[in-house]
Amino acid sequence: MKHPPYFLRFNKAADRFALIEAIRRLGKLGGDLEDYTYYSLGGPFLDDFRLMYEFYPEIALVSVEETEETFKRQLFHRPCGKIAFFHGDMSSFISRYQPDDEKSIFWLDYTGFKFSHFEDFKRLLRKVTKGSMIKITLQVDPKEYHRGTTGDRETNFSNFRRTFENYLPDPSTNPPKMVLDLVCLVQKMLQIASNQAFPAEATQLTFQPVSTFYYSDSTWMLTLTGIVWPREELNKITNAFNNWEFLNLTWDNPKLIDIPILTTKERLLLQSILPCGQPRGERLFKKIGYRIEDDDKKTIDALEQYAAFHRYSPYFMQGFP
Repeated sequence: MKHPPYFLRFNKAADRFALIEAIRRLGKLGGDLEDYTYYSLGGPFLDDFRLMYEFYPEIALVSVEETEETFKRQLFHRPCGKIAFFHGDMSSFISRYQPDDEKSIFWLDYTGFKFSHFEDFKRLLRKVTKGSMIKITLQVDPKEYHRGTTGDRETNFSNFRRTFENYLPDPSTNPPKMVLDLVCLVQKMLQIASNQAFPAEATQLTFQPVSTFYYSDSTWMLTLTGIVWPREELNKITNAFNNWEFLNLTWDNPKLIDIPILTTKERLLLQSILPCGQPRGERLFKKIGYRIEDDDKKTIDALEQYAAFHRYSPYFMQGFP
C-alpha cells in the first residue's frame, strides 16, 4: 500500500507545527496539559506523535489506524513507549470513545473527502468535554469534480449535492472550480456541522475556530482547528491566542501555506533579519538579492510565505548510506 511521503511535505510540516503552537496557547485557558490526551490518525511514521512527545511529554497519546500493514509499521516506528495503539477506523473509535471528563485533543487527519468525515466531526464535537481541541483535515481538490466532459462534470456536481446536502449552505451549490472558493465552501460546511452539533438554543457550548489553513503538497488540503468552549466565555480564547499571526476566530477565509524551497544557506541568510516588520517579502527579496520565482511579485509572495512560516518550516537534509 502506498503512502504519501509525509516527512518530505513542507506545507504539511508547517501545519503540524501550527498545531503545536495552538496547543501551547491552549494551556493558557486554565487547567494543565497533563490532563489532556492526544488522538490522531498518525500514518505509518507517526510524525505528529514524535512532535507531541518532544514538545509535550506530559500529554497522553493514542494512535488510531485501520489498515493492518500500516498498523504494523506504526508499531515499528513508534517514537516513544507511551503511545497506546487502536487498530480500527476513526468512526468506530469515536463510537467507543468515552471522555469521562477527560480533556482531549483530536486530529482527524483524513486524506480524502467523505460524508462520513463530517459525521465523525459532528459526533465527536458532541462527545468531548469543555476545553477540548479538535483539528480536522480534508482533501479539497476542484479537479475531482471538474475533470472530463461536460456530462462527467454534471454527474460529479449532482453526486456532490446529493452526498453533502445535509451540510451545504444551499442545496443547489456546485463545487467551485477555483481552489480558494472550494476550500471556503468546505469550511462553511464544517461550520454548519459544528452548528448542528451545538445548536444555540439547546447548549451553552460552541465550537470556536482558532486557525484555518489550506495548502498543497501533492493535492489541496483544508485544515481547521478549534476549541469546544462556552459561548459566554469566548473572550478567554481571544486572550489566550492574542497576537498569534494565524488566529482566525470568525470563520474568515483560510490562510494559504505555500512555503518556498530554499537551501540551508539561503535560509540562514534570511533568518539573520527575521522576524522583521512589513513589507516582509520585499525586505527578504532585497536581502537575498535575486528571484527565487519567475518574477518579482511571485518572489515577494513566496518570501512573505517564508517570513510567516519560517519557524514552522523543517530542514530536510540529503544523507548518504
